[in-house]
Amino acid sequence: MDQLSLSIDAYTQQGLRRSINQDCIGIGSWRGGAGGGTEFSLDYLSEQKSELFLLSDGIGGHDDGEIASRFAVDSIFELFQSQDNFDILSAIFETHEKLAKIGFGSLRPLGATLVGLILSKNLVTIFSLGDSGCFHVKDNILINVTEDTTSPKVQSNIIEQCLGGGITKPKPSIVQRKFEFGDMFILMSDGVGNWLDVEKINNVIQSKHLNFSKKLCSTAKISGSNDDLSAVVIKTKSPQT
Repeated sequence: MDQLSLSIDAYTQQGLRRSINQDCIGIGSWRGGAGGGTEFSLDYLSEQKSELFLLSDGIGGHDDGEIASRFAVDSIFELFQSQDNFDILSAIFETHEKLAKIGFGSLRPLGATLVGLILSKNLVTIFSLGDSGCFHVKDNILINVTEDTTSPKVQSNIIEQCLGGGITKPKPSIVQRKFEFGDMFILMSDGVGNWLDVEKINNVIQSKHLNFSKKLCSTAKISGSNDDLSAVVIKTKSPQT
């Protein structure tokens, strides 16, 4: 798999109970949400060694969530673009340390969740911290690759794993999977993922809607979500199609 044809769409919007969108999407130089745009769509032939996609969500109850999520996305992309042998685990640790320094001394230090993936040849590396998620769609079967790391010990949405946020050192979930032409990947913030079951997600991606990410967000809103809404849909295709 020397070349890879990709069809990408992304969408983000401020939640009904939010004063500002604290989600941030990163696709190449484009930023959606915190300090960025709302909608993204592109079909292209990838000739790079690897492709990075990120979605970050500022932690509720902490300072400046929109700053934290944008910083997380920008930091990891900067490292990705400047390093020949990029390592996502090292990038996460470095970004965490930088964000921790910014929020040092605050009772509500800046913090952000993270979910993302790296496509490289026929291998995808999926990583996450917190409650945003990623689905791998293969042969019309949805596989939830990420783990929700919201604390099971309490009834509230306390995030135990994040960038910054006052934790000592993050423990990201990192999974590698093989993929084939025709596979699809979906990134969703908790404002979307917490309100959609597999059946609702499948109904969206099996529809003829042109922008799956926007439809996923609107479906979550209709289902009752008041949180910020963000989704990224990545479709892989053969260069000949």
